[in-house]
Amino acid sequence: MSSTEHRQPKHYGPGDLQTYLDYSISTPESSDVHKPTLESKTTPKHSEEEDLVWVIYVHGGAWRDPSQDHRTAVPTVTKLRTEKHKATTEGKIAGLLSINYRLSPYASHPSNPSSPADTQRNARHPDHVQDVTGAIHFLKKEYGIKRWIGVGHSCGATLLCQLVSSPGLETAFSSSADPRAGLEALILLEGIYDIPLLLKNHQPPACPEKIAQIYHDFVEGAFGEDGEGEEVYRGASPTSGGYGWERWRDGRLVVLGYSNGDELVEPEQRDVLVTRFKEESWAEKGQVEDEDGKVNRVVEVRDLKGGHDEIWEDGSQIADLIVDVVDRLSK
Repeated sequence: MSSTEHRQPKHYGPGDLQTYLDYSISTPESSDVHKPTLESKTTPKHSEEEDLVWVIYVHGGAWRDPSQDHRTAVPTVTKLRTEKHKATTEGKIAGLLSINYRLSPYASHPSNPSSPADTQRNARHPDHVQDVTGAIHFLKKEYGIKRWIGVGHSCGATLLCQLVSSPGLETAFSSSADPRAGLEALILLEGIYDIPLLLKNHQPPACPEKIAQIYHDFVEGAFGEDGEGEEVYRGASPTSGGYGWERWRDGRLVVLGYSNGDELVEPEQRDVLVTRFKEESWAEKGQVEDEDGKVNRVVEVRDLKGGHDEIWEDGSQIADLIVDVVDRLSK
């Protein structure tokens, strides 16, 4: 993908992993997306640019895998740049911003084990979501973002839900600094939304002891030991969060993508989050539209194809979802 693939990430924070990379969608020959200057903010062109939708991408990797970072967005960017999506990407999408964040320990990683001395790889909840929140604060100011959608894969989907529903964020956001402002939609892919349910589904005899230990290790590494009554893991789960209008005022659409070929995360994760959104007065596709025919607080399920990581490795299904969501938001 030309030089875009090899650019160094930029910093939103001081740490080595508190970084991001911007991708221009409509002009692949350009490395960087346009950032408004003080002078440009008063021009008609800038006014039009404020109507464009930004895509903010959050990678997965079980909160700990160093091999998954901002570059997992590259296949999606490549697909977005094709002629197939030109009508949407050139007129409706400002660019894509892919975020890194501090990771939890992974001392057993086969090629890049973490060290106890590395503060960037010994994160514990809510460090991850606080990094995502800090990144979005920075990016909104840096790029003049007014409208955006979040795309998250695996635990990246978890983090976006936590950003919206606030579990692990100690104080409420002020209206002037709320990172959720302008967030109109979420595309959540193969995500983890109920942590106790994930662990329950990966216990013997449902799976071998060795596999169960892997799930236990990455959850404990990210969230610490659970308390009595699953209070820690339950409290951090997106299914325990709030998604009502008073918390997420700009929310219009949530798309939950899941593949039956996912070998790591069960479809129950999707199902329990759909139930939670319905409890928060979101409706399924087609049930709620405003008087102009626009989507309005709709949650819907999309069937995907492929294994857990194949979803981002290919990128075509994610690109299709992004274009569909942006088109619907732009009506």
